[in-house]
Amino acid sequence: GTDQKICEGQSAQLQAQGTGTFLWSPGNLVSVDTVANPLATPKSSAFLKVILTDQYGCKNSDSLRIEVWKKTVADAGPDQILNYKFETGINANIVNNDKGVWSLVYGSGNIRDTLSAITSVSELSLGKNTLMWSVANGVCPVSRDYLFVTVNDLIIPTIITPDMDGKNDYFVIRGIETLGKTELIIFNRRGVLVYKSAEYDNRWDGVDENAEPLNNDTYFYVLTPVKGKPIKGFIVIHR
Repeated sequence: GTDQKICEGQSAQLQAQGTGTFLWSPGNLVSVDTVANPLATPKSSAFLKVILTDQYGCKNSDSLRIEVWKKTVADAGPDQILNYKFETGINANIVNNDKGVWSLVYGSGNIRDTLSAITSVSELSLGKNTLMWSVANGVCPVSRDYLFVTVNDLIIPTIITPDMDGKNDYFVIRGIETLGKTELIIFNRRGVLVYKSAEYDNRWDGVDENAEPLNNDTYFYVLTPVKGKPIKGFIVIHR
């Protein structure tokens, strides 16, 4: 028969042809060494030889090679948690030089190069996004591993206590750095602008444009980032 490729742990079905008796060697690599069609389960690549003896005692032989391939191993890398960031690098670990492919299972994402272990994904959605790294070598079963990329929404407080005690003194928006340059405007209840920052840096502590403390009250903000849509809400000042 022809040479064969199998995955480690699997068996190869042999099929010798001829009239007479058969003897396979090495005998410890086959299920029965005196039949034409034994199963061979070598742990590593090996040559097997079969000798055919006819009724007159004449002998002939042939051999074949069984190539044993290591099982595929998929490793998509560690899961990621992003704070209002919709693009990230992904890095699958290569084992045994196997080739793989990225695919999107859940959520959203635009994978830059699906055939490269090291690439990037953009246009992720808020919440959990699931990517799959599938590895195949053409012989062994496909191996798969999943990468979970969780994108947290902006975390915007609804109250600040700017008494300078080191706790909750500033209007800190977690994830704002991903928006690029962002304008912050603060209005009072009557709709009058009381504070404006063209490039907000999480340092507003409840003062007006003259750096005077604003009264304890509910105020309204508008965040206008370079990237994305304006965000509106309220913030309570309580000293």
